[in-house]
Amino acid sequence: EGPNSLINEEEFFDAVEAALDRQDKIEEQSEKVRLHWPTSMPSGDAFSSVGTHRFVQKPYSRSSSMSSIDLVSASDDVHRFSSQVEEMVQNHMTYSLQDVGGDANWQLVVEEGEMKVYRREVEENGIVLDPLKATHAVKGVTGHEVCNYFWNVDVRNDWETTIENFHVVETLADNAIIIYQTHKRDVLYLSAIRKIPALTENDPETWIVCNFSVDHNSAPLNNRCVRAKINIAMICQTLVSPPEGNQEISRDNILCKITYVANVNPGGWAPASVLRAVAKREYPKFLKRFTSYRLKQGCVTFHVGGRKLKNKIECSKLEHRIYSLVYGPTPWPCVQK
Repeated sequence: EGPNSLINEEEFFDAVEAALDRQDKIEEQSEKVRLHWPTSMPSGDAFSSVGTHRFVQKPYSRSSSMSSIDLVSASDDVHRFSSQVEEMVQNHMTYSLQDVGGDANWQLVVEEGEMKVYRREVEENGIVLDPLKATHAVKGVTGHEVCNYFWNVDVRNDWETTIENFHVVETLADNAIIIYQTHKRDVLYLSAIRKIPALTENDPETWIVCNFSVDHNSAPLNNRCVRAKINIAMICQTLVSPPEGNQEISRDNILCKITYVANVNPGGWAPASVLRAVAKREYPKFLKRFTSYRLKQGCVTFHVGGRKLKNKIECSKLEHRIYSLVYGPTPWPCVQK
């Protein structure tokens, strides 16, 4: 690896392209197998663990959404990285939601339906550091659900096919963990999920997951891997369009706007054209795979105020609030079926 590599850039590109094609075939076979797996049931233990690290304090079932878990804001879970998390969240909420469509520094590299992927070319000492930004809109899911599935390591292997291995190094709080993972490079990062307080009653419900590199004594640098550095965020906003008349609210009335930003320092040299070609191919594939995975998951049917909601929408604080906005306050509690 390096500018003095024994193979030229074209050979490097061909090798990477062939490896990605093989990976695509493996993913297709894995997906076929996964579709025939029975739905797993939650264990009796109220904790889910990765290694010896427990990170969820309530039972979780693949058949129900993680939105039933009350993840409090980071301000209620003080830990030694709290100030860094707060800074990252504030920066992403300030800058990452800005429209880059008219910015000449950003190139639109992929546009497929509602999905757009932008890239800004940046190189430092010959290393490609291109920031990427993707926007997408998915009907039928809430931002809370999307962010929870992106953050929750318990289901990561169900939709993430590009990592070789990962484990939770430390649980900082109910909504913040430190993860070590490997895939060609290794990366050590803090992953935090947060609900963003609404400034006005008209603001959409917004959730964010931010992943950024940190150091930890339990995962020092080693000679076997080049360590990459990351600063990634997924911001999800839930938009609701009330149904006409007295129709029942369903997932057809819910739209999730997704903003995904990624700043990655690969930690080593590779041909710029190869890295950019891989990014152009892999980022859209990741978004499509992740959102389609979330849409395939079954959710429980429930009743609110005597009304059975269509399309198996899960009872949560958000949906109860949606119902109140559409039909007015109701004294009846949500009853899961």
